[in-house]
Amino acid sequence: MSRWIAVLAGLALLIGCGPKVEMNQGPVSVSGKLTASGAAVGDVLLTLQPLDTGHVVPISVGADGSFRGEVIPGKYAYYVTANEGKPGAIDKVPADFRQASMTRTVTVSAGQSTLDIALD
Repeated sequence: MSRWIAVLAGLALLIGCGPKVEMNQGPVSVSGKLTASGAAVGDVLLTLQPLDTGHVVPISVGADGSFRGEVIPGKYAYYVTANEGKPGAIDKVPADFRQASMTRTVTVSAGQSTLDIALD
């Protein structure tokens, strides 16, 4: 019996000394406004592409440039594409912002609620 106790105690020590496992943070709700040269850009799709943690987040942008979405905290590259049913709205988006760029990023932090993006 004492032999089993020693084995279990040894296993408990090994488990306790293992690498620290960090849990991914849950998503945070963010809202914001998409603008270009100070004017609202709406009826498009804003896509956030994760650079470290998280997952791809497509966010529909309303006619007034406002958007709301659930995003896992982390660093994201972003780009804007046409929203289904509103193909002409993409014309308001500067060409450089219609494709992903790893140097154009936003960071979402835990507890953050506002994420305004200017396409300038």
